[in-house]
Amino acid sequence: MYKSLSYTASAWLQVCRCEFSTSASVASKRSALKKPNISTLTKHLKPDGLTGKQRRDVLRDKLKTNKPKSARAPYVPVKRRLEHVSSTPSSGAPMDNVRALSSFLSTQQFSDLGLHPLVLEAVQKYLTKPDVKAAAETPAPSDDTTIQPTEIQALSIPTLLSDRHRHVLCAAETGSGKTLAYLLPVIQQLMIDEQKHSIKRRLDHPRAVVLVPTRELVSQVVKTSKSLSHTVKFRCVGVERIQRAKLVPQLANGPIDLMVTTPTAMQMLLKQHMVSLADTRYLVMDEADSLFDAGWGEDCRKLIDTMQKIHQDRARKEKMIIVSATLPRSVHTTLDKLFPHLAKITTPSLHRALPNLKQSFVDLQRFQGNRQLALLDVLKKNIKDEKTLVFCNTKKAVELVHDWLASKNVPALPLYKDAPIDRDEALARFGDKNSGDNVMISTDIASRGIDTTFVDHVILYDFPTSVVDYLHRVGRTARAGQVGKASSLIGRKDRMMADRIRRSIREGTVMT
Repeated sequence: MYKSLSYTASAWLQVCRCEFSTSASVASKRSALKKPNISTLTKHLKPDGLTGKQRRDVLRDKLKTNKPKSARAPYVPVKRRLEHVSSTPSSGAPMDNVRALSSFLSTQQFSDLGLHPLVLEAVQKYLTKPDVKAAAETPAPSDDTTIQPTEIQALSIPTLLSDRHRHVLCAAETGSGKTLAYLLPVIQQLMIDEQKHSIKRRLDHPRAVVLVPTRELVSQVVKTSKSLSHTVKFRCVGVERIQRAKLVPQLANGPIDLMVTTPTAMQMLLKQHMVSLADTRYLVMDEADSLFDAGWGEDCRKLIDTMQKIHQDRARKEKMIIVSATLPRSVHTTLDKLFPHLAKITTPSLHRALPNLKQSFVDLQRFQGNRQLALLDVLKKNIKDEKTLVFCNTKKAVELVHDWLASKNVPALPLYKDAPIDRDEALARFGDKNSGDNVMISTDIASRGIDTTFVDHVILYDFPTSVVDYLHRVGRTARAGQVGKASSLIGRKDRMMADRIRRSIREGTVMT
């Protein structure tokens, strides 16, 4: 009994000591603030015991091997995935054999494609002009009597001239001459409609519309069209922005045969009743991956629906031509839904590395992750290049790189939205060999459609976020059969996609 009483007394004294002790309250607070063991709570989420970096390294090592994919292979999410696009069989061309197709296309000339003599004469004059010989999408011949088209031109022109297919897709690599591939058939069809079908030309009623994503592309397509219009008489109008003071006299100056504009400007013209699509039979959507995948998809669908409703009760139906250098899976699926009977014309090099392009990848580990030092090192090693185009992902990055190069006495032209130098002026100065402006820093504005045949070297200061953007950026050089170089600065976050692109280049497969 005494033992139990003494034990109880000692326990009571211990409780009292803990109640009035300051260290006990601190200990209780510490136990309340003590964090749970995160590793034990999330152990079921990482049963392999690896960290995120270690798991990425293991996955990267697996991707380097050439083992066939199995059903249990890890899923690697890819933004804007590219895939193989099968071409619709055409008459006379062996589409199933790449070698036979290449040898067949190498023997084709513009005179073999069913073009009108006037259109042939216009092409001949356009390609043999002194200022076009060095910068045209199609290489100019040495002899005026032999003009050879590119692969996409030889494949698409006969199909676009026939009435068999109403909806046609023309997909080919960058710098392959797609502008002439769709302009020549459209111009010839406009001429035939006027001569044989007695189509009357009316004010504010364009007979053909070409949609492009940027203002720079509008001016470029208009420039090519006006060069052809000196021989084949037609009127081309380009609408870059809606300025009523300039646009109303331009539209009232005469009937419009071909209008080149952006989807946003076209919707504004229709909304303000400045233009009517009642006579429009031909609709061309150039750079379709940008038009359907970058915010203009709804505008393009409205124009397609409007034209189909106008021509649904007419004997002569509308003709729509979709042109692109890359076709992501999302855009490909959209086109299949919009046009169930779409005829697809593709070249063997679509979504693959360009044969005349030397591609190199610079790891930033050598420069302790400093992109600016890596850029300066690449510029110094390639100092003999006449024209160099540097790509950044954001406008802020362009400004920073421009100011930093200026501090190192390297003059450069900035190109982005709201740049201090006008975009047209910057492109003109960069294209002039005698201007002294040999370096241009740009966002993705300069990566699509703009003719940059004179560019010798493309540097990707910021690695793109998708393979689509990579193909368009490096496609600014090695155009029209010329040789070019592309250098990419690879950081830690870029290595996964860079390894995937390297493997596609090495194996000659589609870049995914």
